[in-house]
Amino acid sequence: MLNLMKSEFIKLRTLRSTLVATFILIAFPVVITVLNAFFLTEPKDTFMIEILTTTGFVSMLMSGVLGVFAIAQEYSQGTIRITFASTPLRTKVYVAKAFVLSLWVAFSVALLQVIGLGIASFALKRRGFDFGVMYKQNPYDSAWQVLFAFGAVCILFALVGFALGALLRNSPGAISTLILVPLLVEGILVGLLSAVFKIDISRKVPFTAALNSVQINPDGSRWSLVGYFGIWCLGLSILAALFMKRRDA
Repeated sequence: MLNLMKSEFIKLRTLRSTLVATFILIAFPVVITVLNAFFLTEPKDTFMIEILTTTGFVSMLMSGVLGVFAIAQEYSQGTIRITFASTPLRTKVYVAKAFVLSLWVAFSVALLQVIGLGIASFALKRRGFDFGVMYKQNPYDSAWQVLFAFGAVCILFALVGFALGALLRNSPGAISTLILVPLLVEGILVGLLSAVFKIDISRKVPFTAALNSVQINPDGSRWSLVGYFGIWCLGLSILAALFMKRRDA
Protein backbone atom coordinates (compact mmCIF):
# COMPACT_ATOMS: atom_id res chain seq x y z
CA MET A 1 0.00 0.00 0.00
CA LEU A 2 2.84 2.37 0.85
CA ASN A 3 4.50 1.81 -2.52
CA LEU A 4 1.17 2.42 -4.23
CA MET A 5 0.74 5.73 -2.38
CA LYS A 6 4.28 6.76 -3.32
CA SER A 7 3.46 6.03 -6.94
CA GLU A 8 0.27 8.08 -6.76
CA PHE A 9 2.14 10.96 -5.14
CA ILE A 10 4.66 10.99 -7.99
CA LYS A 11 1.83 11.06 -10.52
CA LEU A 12 0.11 13.91 -8.69
CA ARG A 13 3.14 16.17 -8.27
CA THR A 14 4.41 15.70 -11.83
CA LEU A 15 1.16 16.79 -13.51
CA ARG A 16 1.39 20.39 -14.74
CA SER A 17 -2.36 20.81 -14.34
CA THR A 18 -2.07 19.78 -10.68
CA LEU A 19 0.63 22.38 -10.02
CA VAL A 20 -1.37 25.14 -11.73
CA ALA A 21 -4.54 24.28 -9.79
CA THR A 22 -2.56 24.14 -6.53
CA PHE A 23 -1.02 27.55 -7.21
CA ILE A 24 -4.47 29.09 -7.79
CA LEU A 25 -5.82 27.31 -4.70
CA ILE A 26 -3.13 28.95 -2.55
CA ALA A 27 -2.58 32.28 -4.27
CA PHE A 28 -6.09 33.64 -4.78
CA PRO A 29 -7.29 33.87 -1.14
CA VAL A 30 -3.80 34.90 0.02
CA VAL A 31 -3.64 37.85 -2.41
CA ILE A 32 -7.15 39.08 -1.56
CA THR A 33 -6.56 38.76 2.20
CA VAL A 34 -3.20 40.54 2.08
CA LEU A 35 -4.56 43.38 -0.08
CA ASN A 36 -7.39 43.91 2.40
CA ALA A 37 -4.90 43.96 5.28
CA PHE A 38 -2.88 46.66 3.55
CA PHE A 39 -5.75 48.89 2.45
CA LEU A 40 -8.71 48.44 4.85
CA THR A 41 -9.35 51.56 6.93
CA GLU A 42 -10.70 49.85 10.05
CA PRO A 43 -9.93 46.12 9.96
CA LYS A 44 -11.33 43.83 12.65
CA ASP A 45 -9.79 40.69 14.11
CA THR A 46 -12.37 38.41 12.55
CA PHE A 47 -12.50 40.20 9.22
CA MET A 48 -9.22 38.72 7.93
CA ILE A 49 -10.49 35.23 8.73
CA GLU A 50 -13.78 36.01 7.04
CA ILE A 51 -12.08 37.33 3.91
CA LEU A 52 -9.79 34.30 3.76
CA THR A 53 -12.61 31.77 4.02
CA THR A 54 -15.02 33.70 1.78
CA THR A 55 -12.53 34.09 -1.06
CA GLY A 56 -11.49 30.55 -0.21
CA PHE A 57 -14.54 29.31 -2.14
CA VAL A 58 -12.22 29.46 -5.14
CA SER A 59 -9.83 27.22 -3.18
CA MET A 60 -12.66 24.77 -2.51
CA LEU A 61 -13.48 24.58 -6.21
CA MET A 62 -9.82 24.22 -7.13
CA SER A 63 -9.54 21.40 -4.58
CA GLY A 64 -12.36 19.68 -6.42
CA VAL A 65 -10.61 20.30 -9.75
CA LEU A 66 -7.47 18.69 -8.30
CA GLY A 67 -9.60 15.67 -7.41
CA VAL A 68 -10.90 15.45 -10.96
CA PHE A 69 -7.40 15.69 -12.43
CA ALA A 70 -6.13 12.98 -10.08
CA ILE A 71 -8.26 10.32 -11.79
CA ALA A 72 -9.99 11.56 -14.96
CA GLN A 73 -6.78 12.31 -16.84
CA GLU A 74 -5.59 8.74 -16.34
CA TYR A 75 -8.81 7.51 -17.90
CA SER A 76 -8.64 9.94 -20.83
CA GLN A 77 -4.98 9.06 -21.57
CA GLY A 78 -5.44 5.33 -21.03
CA THR A 79 -2.72 5.08 -18.37
CA ILE A 80 -5.26 3.84 -15.81
CA ARG A 81 -4.96 0.40 -17.47
CA ILE A 82 -1.31 0.21 -16.39
CA THR A 83 -2.29 1.13 -12.84
CA PHE A 84 -4.98 -1.54 -12.73
CA ALA A 85 -2.63 -4.11 -14.27
CA SER A 86 -0.05 -3.54 -11.56
CA THR A 87 -2.70 -3.39 -8.80
CA PRO A 88 -5.70 -5.55 -9.77
CA LEU A 89 -7.55 -4.67 -6.54
CA ARG A 90 -9.17 -1.47 -7.80
CA THR A 91 -10.64 -0.47 -4.45
CA LYS A 92 -7.08 -0.32 -3.13
CA VAL A 93 -6.17 2.02 -5.99
CA TYR A 94 -9.14 4.25 -5.21
CA VAL A 95 -8.25 4.47 -1.52
CA ALA A 96 -4.58 5.17 -2.21
CA LYS A 97 -5.36 7.93 -4.69
CA ALA A 98 -7.94 9.50 -2.36
CA PHE A 99 -5.55 9.40 0.60
CA VAL A 100 -2.67 11.03 -1.30
CA LEU A 101 -5.04 13.63 -2.72
CA SER A 102 -6.35 14.45 0.77
CA LEU A 103 -2.82 14.93 2.12
CA TRP A 104 -1.91 17.16 -0.84
CA VAL A 105 -4.95 19.38 -0.35
CA ALA A 106 -4.51 19.49 3.45
CA PHE A 107 -0.91 20.67 3.05
CA SER A 108 -1.91 23.25 0.41
CA VAL A 109 -4.70 24.69 2.58
CA ALA A 110 -2.43 24.82 5.63
CA LEU A 111 0.16 26.66 3.54
CA LEU A 112 -2.34 29.23 2.28
CA GLN A 113 -3.61 29.87 5.80
CA VAL A 114 -0.11 30.32 7.25
CA ILE A 115 1.03 32.59 4.41
CA GLY A 116 -2.20 34.59 4.15
CA LEU A 117 -2.76 35.21 7.84
CA GLY A 118 0.96 35.62 8.53
CA ILE A 119 1.42 38.39 5.97
CA ALA A 120 -1.93 39.96 6.93
CA SER A 121 -0.89 40.01 10.59
CA PHE A 122 2.43 41.63 9.70
CA ALA A 123 0.71 44.26 7.53
CA LEU A 124 -1.83 45.13 10.21
CA LYS A 125 0.82 45.46 12.90
CA ARG A 126 2.86 47.75 10.67
CA ARG A 127 -0.22 49.94 10.31
CA GLY A 128 -0.78 50.03 14.06
CA PHE A 129 -3.67 47.55 14.25
CA ASP A 130 -3.80 44.53 16.52
CA PHE A 131 -4.54 41.22 14.85
CA GLY A 132 -5.79 38.32 16.97
CA VAL A 133 -6.64 34.87 15.70
CA MET A 134 -9.14 34.13 18.47
CA TYR A 135 -12.49 35.85 18.81
CA LYS A 136 -15.01 35.75 21.62
CA GLN A 137 -18.39 36.14 19.98
CA ASN A 138 -19.13 32.53 20.88
CA PRO A 139 -17.40 30.94 23.90
CA TYR A 140 -17.66 27.50 22.25
CA ASP A 141 -16.26 28.57 18.90
CA SER A 142 -13.11 30.27 17.68
CA ALA A 143 -11.34 31.35 14.53
CA TRP A 144 -9.23 28.20 14.83
CA GLN A 145 -12.37 26.14 14.31
CA VAL A 146 -13.24 28.22 11.25
CA LEU A 147 -9.80 27.50 9.80
CA PHE A 148 -9.96 23.78 10.59
CA ALA A 149 -13.48 23.59 9.10
CA PHE A 150 -12.22 25.36 5.98
CA GLY A 151 -9.45 22.79 5.60
CA ALA A 152 -11.88 19.91 6.12
CA VAL A 153 -14.30 21.27 3.52
CA CYS A 154 -11.51 21.71 0.97
CA ILE A 155 -10.49 18.07 1.46
CA LEU A 156 -14.11 16.96 1.05
CA PHE A 157 -14.42 19.05 -2.12
CA ALA A 158 -11.33 17.28 -3.45
CA LEU A 159 -12.85 13.88 -2.68
CA VAL A 160 -16.12 14.89 -4.34
CA GLY A 161 -14.19 15.97 -7.44
CA PHE A 162 -12.25 12.71 -7.35
CA ALA A 163 -15.49 10.71 -7.15
CA LEU A 164 -17.02 12.67 -10.04
CA GLY A 165 -13.88 12.11 -12.09
CA ALA A 166 -14.06 8.37 -11.41
CA LEU A 167 -17.76 8.25 -12.28
CA LEU A 168 -17.70 10.39 -15.44
CA ARG A 169 -14.11 9.55 -16.51
CA ASN A 170 -14.00 12.88 -18.31
CA SER A 171 -12.34 16.02 -16.97
CA PRO A 172 -14.55 18.69 -18.64
CA GLY A 173 -17.76 16.91 -17.63
CA ALA A 174 -16.67 16.33 -14.04
CA ILE A 175 -15.38 19.90 -13.61
CA SER A 176 -18.56 21.35 -15.12
CA THR A 177 -20.67 19.29 -12.73
CA LEU A 178 -18.51 20.32 -9.78
CA ILE A 179 -18.89 24.01 -10.61
CA LEU A 180 -22.50 24.12 -11.78
CA VAL A 181 -24.07 22.18 -8.90
CA PRO A 182 -22.99 24.51 -6.05
CA LEU A 183 -23.18 27.73 -8.09
CA LEU A 184 -26.38 27.14 -10.06
CA VAL A 185 -28.25 23.86 -9.61
CA GLU A 186 -28.67 24.01 -5.83
CA GLY A 187 -29.96 27.60 -5.98
CA ILE A 188 -32.49 26.76 -8.68
CA LEU A 189 -33.65 23.64 -6.81
CA VAL A 190 -34.09 25.52 -3.53
CA GLY A 191 -35.92 28.37 -5.28
CA LEU A 192 -38.31 26.07 -7.17
CA LEU A 193 -39.23 23.97 -4.14
CA SER A 194 -39.72 27.08 -2.03
CA ALA A 195 -41.92 28.77 -4.65
CA VAL A 196 -43.99 25.79 -5.78
CA PHE A 197 -44.24 23.52 -2.74
CA LYS A 198 -43.39 25.99 0.06
CA ILE A 199 -40.57 23.66 1.13
CA ASP A 200 -37.33 25.18 2.43
CA ILE A 201 -34.42 22.80 1.83
CA SER A 202 -31.68 25.44 1.95
CA ARG A 203 -30.13 23.70 4.97
CA LYS A 204 -30.34 20.26 3.35
CA VAL A 205 -28.38 20.82 0.14
CA PRO A 206 -24.79 19.61 0.62
CA PHE A 207 -22.69 22.35 -0.97
CA THR A 208 -24.65 25.12 0.73
CA ALA A 209 -24.10 23.36 4.06
CA ALA A 210 -20.37 23.14 3.32
CA LEU A 211 -20.12 26.85 2.52
CA ASN A 212 -22.15 27.74 5.60
CA SER A 213 -19.81 25.75 7.84
CA VAL A 214 -16.85 28.07 7.18
CA GLN A 215 -18.69 31.28 8.04
CA ILE A 216 -17.79 33.22 11.18
CA ASN A 217 -21.36 32.76 12.43
CA PRO A 218 -22.76 29.68 10.69
CA ASP A 219 -26.47 28.96 10.45
CA GLY A 220 -26.31 25.87 12.66
CA SER A 221 -23.62 23.76 14.28
CA ARG A 222 -20.36 24.18 12.36
CA TRP A 223 -19.18 20.59 12.63
CA SER A 224 -22.65 19.18 12.03
CA LEU A 225 -22.65 21.02 8.70
CA VAL A 226 -19.19 19.67 7.86
CA GLY A 227 -20.33 16.17 8.86
CA TYR A 228 -23.47 16.47 6.73
CA PHE A 229 -21.38 17.38 3.68
CA GLY A 230 -19.02 14.55 4.59
CA ILE A 231 -21.89 12.03 4.51
CA TRP A 232 -22.76 13.11 0.97
CA CYS A 233 -19.08 12.87 0.04
CA LEU A 234 -18.83 9.37 1.52
CA GLY A 235 -21.90 8.17 -0.36
CA LEU A 236 -20.59 9.54 -3.65
CA SER A 237 -17.14 8.03 -3.00
CA ILE A 238 -18.59 4.57 -2.29
CA LEU A 239 -20.62 4.76 -5.50
CA ALA A 240 -17.55 5.82 -7.48
CA ALA A 241 -15.43 3.03 -5.97
CA LEU A 242 -18.08 0.45 -6.88
CA PHE A 243 -18.30 1.72 -10.46
CA MET A 244 -14.49 1.74 -10.75
CA LYS A 245 -14.42 -1.87 -9.59
CA ARG A 246 -17.09 -3.12 -12.01
CA ARG A 247 -16.55 -1.10 -15.17
CA ASP A 248 -13.94 -1.74 -17.84
CA ALA A 249 -11.00 0.64 -17.91
